[in-house]
Amino acid sequence: MVNQTRSRSAHVVVVDLRDGASSETVEEALKATEQDRTRRFLVLDGAADLVGHQLLHERLYSYGPARLLCLAVGAPEQRQLRRPLPLGPPEAGVLWLPDTLAGAAPGTEKFEASLRPLLELLGEPAVFDAVLRDLADVPQGVAVPAVHVLEHDLTEDARSRAWRQALEHLAGQDLPASVPPPGGEGAARPDRLMPSLSLLLGRSVPRSLADRPWLTPGGRMDTRHEECVDALDDTREAYESIRGAAGLFGRAGKEADLPTRFERLADALAAYRAEVAGALGDGGGDRIHSEQRSRLLERGIELTEVPEVTRASVGPALRDHTERLLGNRLPLRSVAARLSALSDRSAPAGSTARLRRLDEACPPERMAEFCRPPFFATRGPWFLDAGLAFLICSVAGLWPGKGWVTGPLGALAAAGLAVLMLRRRPSRSRDGRLDGGGDTRALTRLVAGVAGGVLGAAGGPALSPPPWTGPIALLAALTALVLLAIRDWTAAVDDWWSQADWAFASRAVAEVDELLADTVVHDWLLADARYHCSDAARAVALLVRGLADTVEDRLRTGRPLPVDEPEGPAVDATGVFDWDSWGSGAGDDWSEPSAPDAAPDPGPDFGLGVGADRAARPAPWPEPAGAPEEAAPPADGKPYALRDLWPSGAGDDGPPWLERETGDGGPELVDTLVGDLSHGAVLILATRWAAVEREPATAGRVPLRPRMDELLDEEHRRLITDGAAAPPPYSADPATRPGIASLLGVSSDRVSRLLGDGGEEYPVLLCGAEHRRLLSKDPHAARVFRFAPEAMRRGAQPESGQDAWPAASEDVIWTAGGRHAGVVKLVPMRPETVKSVRGEEGGAP
Repeated sequence: MVNQTRSRSAHVVVVDLRDGASSETVEEALKATEQDRTRRFLVLDGAADLVGHQLLHERLYSYGPARLLCLAVGAPEQRQLRRPLPLGPPEAGVLWLPDTLAGAAPGTEKFEASLRPLLELLGEPAVFDAVLRDLADVPQGVAVPAVHVLEHDLTEDARSRAWRQALEHLAGQDLPASVPPPGGEGAARPDRLMPSLSLLLGRSVPRSLADRPWLTPGGRMDTRHEECVDALDDTREAYESIRGAAGLFGRAGKEADLPTRFERLADALAAYRAEVAGALGDGGGDRIHSEQRSRLLERGIELTEVPEVTRASVGPALRDHTERLLGNRLPLRSVAARLSALSDRSAPAGSTARLRRLDEACPPERMAEFCRPPFFATRGPWFLDAGLAFLICSVAGLWPGKGWVTGPLGALAAAGLAVLMLRRRPSRSRDGRLDGGGDTRALTRLVAGVAGGVLGAAGGPALSPPPWTGPIALLAALTALVLLAIRDWTAAVDDWWSQADWAFASRAVAEVDELLADTVVHDWLLADARYHCSDAARAVALLVRGLADTVEDRLRTGRPLPVDEPEGPAVDATGVFDWDSWGSGAGDDWSEPSAPDAAPDPGPDFGLGVGADRAARPAPWPEPAGAPEEAAPPADGKPYALRDLWPSGAGDDGPPWLERETGDGGPELVDTLVGDLSHGAVLILATRWAAVEREPATAGRVPLRPRMDELLDEEHRRLITDGAAAPPPYSADPATRPGIASLLGVSSDRVSRLLGDGGEEYPVLLCGAEHRRLLSKDPHAARVFRFAPEAMRRGAQPESGQDAWPAASEDVIWTAGGRHAGVVKLVPMRPETVKSVRGEEGGAP
């Protein structure tokens, strides 16, 4: 039986030659290492069968240089180990295990269970190389190991709970989602849009189009627009000229002719609106064709390329947006909902659909209102005007004797100014064709003024003012009447101007300009890019929703962990697999869904990174003798209780050299699992981006369920193996991965003490008392090294730091993965107890 251990750039293949050894077993092992630069074989063999299997050992070298570590078990009755030459140092070595101290005979399930921690430990490339290195210094390359191993693990309940919570968070729920803004208050949101995609949603205009280069200078559209701008400016200037004394007493009031100017403004605005409406109709439809371009060009609109956004730039921008959503660990269904919202928003509705907005910005009925000037009248209540005229004229009549003349004269001046305001009213055109009418209350001012003048003339003698007060009173009254007339005139003009609603015309021109710019940019220039963005976002949303369905199916069914390893990806010419190159999707040429009878694409190997055939991948570790081929479903029927590949519940029946410590899960376990799965989903989607950019309509119909199942299987396998402490090949940032304390909820103190004490008194010899006589008595002949997972060092306490480990000396091997830490001591055997023989000497066939 052959198996590949979990690894990154290097791995070890386990070859079990104990029961039913055959050349097919060796061939499977060789195929599993075809792409490896360094072949490592962990051979599990019976101590009494080493010589008989020499030809099988030699065949492991048939593909080139290889490194062999033989774990010879059993044969407790032997007093001499016969080692074949292929297992000699320096590229090979033998560890003899006469007894694992598990209290069970070789071949029994309990014995096999005691072997599994050793196989997992020696399956780490760093430990494998360290053992071979030390065996090269041992006579004959044969030693009996003494070990003390500390195993960290999760409780079954903690593992099941963390896995369920991770899947629930990863899948998420179907909730309505909107497209977030590209900046502003939403700039800190993890799902914000990049500016390149925001341009496709009609929210802004590219910088290169800010000066409206698509308007042909001197064209019909440009001419209509300039006429509107000129009419607006001309009308505004005329209004400014008639305000104040200049408008009431000067020539500006005569020549302004505001009704005619408003009429020209209405005509210009109506012509501009009609031109825009015609352009919207000419450019309607799903795509802009050459005939439509010609008609738009006749109207003065030239459609050019937009350098900021093209069809080719949509795919990378959408990919960045999707990967950012997944990188922020948003649930898959939330990502799919946001992509669907983006698809709906980016799909152009066509320029014809904007006619309604044109009617709202510039209603046709308002054009006729500009030709009807509003009524001109002074503001304020009539009795206020009458009271002011009465008071001013009474002051004018205070001149003793002459007051009977100056008082009524003031009343005539007040009425005359009112008549002048009426004649200069802005609601009347110079030719009299347009006249909105007016009322300046001249009669009211006259009557009130006469009454006030008579009262002043009658009361003047009674007051007996000095003679010089009469002229001063008359001058003050006339000045007050003029200032009052200027104030009333300016207020009335301003009130009339607001009723004429020049601001509406200015606003209508601006809104029509904006409408035309949005139409040209988003419905015509960016139409192809927006359609492509809509189709691509819909395709990716469909793919992401399929991944979420796979996760939910796993939650519902509790699919057991498969026995077979997942398929491996392709490797480069050097034999090293590059996850980044796999994720590029450059070689993806799927344009149609695979046929049902077609061979499925192997996809990414989330576990191994080795390109070997699936047929050469049996069970993860050698099964005990008599074990069934497939794992039976859990007896308790729990949906998340999967087969334990590395049993940790041996309890009191476990070997004395193995300590077990289980945790209930750390605070960062679920987040770490979600992060791994989210980045794995990014890699899965990476295989489809080329198809999405090329043909979105069919790219979303290719199922990704097999690949997602492999990702879930691999991540679950890692959770079972070491609590997901070792970063997988698809991890986004392995350097910042939490330590074992944060993942498993166990302390690293025991490992620190185990490694810090030097390990001399801890290792337990894996042999019985009767075999200790066969070991060397030289205390300097033994070789010792210590090992611990890199996750343990990441889990060091902040106050001490990873360099504060007492055991941070050269003999500590930091392994990339695994859940074991401890001490390995290789005790050499006495020279006469090891005999190197050839196959013929041992009677091998």
